[in-house]
Amino acid sequence: MKRVVFYLLVLFVQWTYGQQNLFNIPSGDITKEGKIFYQHQLNVYSEKIESKGHFVYGLGKGWDAGINLVGKGAYFSDDWRLAYNSDTRFGSVYPNLMGTLQKQFKINDKLDFNIGTQIGVNLSTKLENKELNNFNYAIFTKHIGKGSRIVAGAYHGNRMFLGTGNDTGILLGYEMKLNKRWYLMGDWVSGSNNEGVAVLGGMYNLSKRVQLCAGWLLPNENNPKPQGVVLEINILTWDLF
Repeated sequence: MKRVVFYLLVLFVQWTYGQQNLFNIPSGDITKEGKIFYQHQLNVYSEKIESKGHFVYGLGKGWDAGINLVGKGAYFSDDWRLAYNSDTRFGSVYPNLMGTLQKQFKINDKLDFNIGTQIGVNLSTKLENKELNNFNYAIFTKHIGKGSRIVAGAYHGNRMFLGTGNDTGILLGYEMKLNKRWYLMGDWVSGSNNEGVAVLGGMYNLSKRVQLCAGWLLPNENNPKPQGVVLEINILTWDLF
């Protein structure tokens, strides 16, 4: 029992910086200057849990920056043990500590354009020939009414971050407001690499500063990941409504 508690603490205690996401793609939001947005995501599969932490700080003038800690995880079948990969022959390496930078350009009241990058290293001491992991993207965000949006863009990354398969692809996402509390939400990363998945789900505003999200994770064809469940919590330092 003590070992289980230890692994759960390792999964949750990750205070890191990064851009705001829907499930797996940037949401198009920029954190306000001097404000903080924290997101923690758990991907639950039949044999393991993956954990991602994003803690965003707004720099002002359309910029935010920081660090993502992604790929932290643990197997719970057949035995509890921490998960890592230091060999690109078996997919993307993880866990990864990624520095991030994002800039938003407002085209008009309804359309934004964002460019961003994530650059970092694998934390495993067993990886002998370390290279910089990188993931770069450009997205357009179309705002529909009050609180709804469609996100579309493209990405490029290297094998260290994406694993085998394509290194360039498409990003699509949506967030549809049903009322003050409930939203439909989903996104898709194209490709056969380890990041190539779709997630369909929703979001609930638990309070003015806390959001809960959940979705069904569907890997693309040729992605070795199984289907799973995504659980997410967002914590903000400003009022949503």
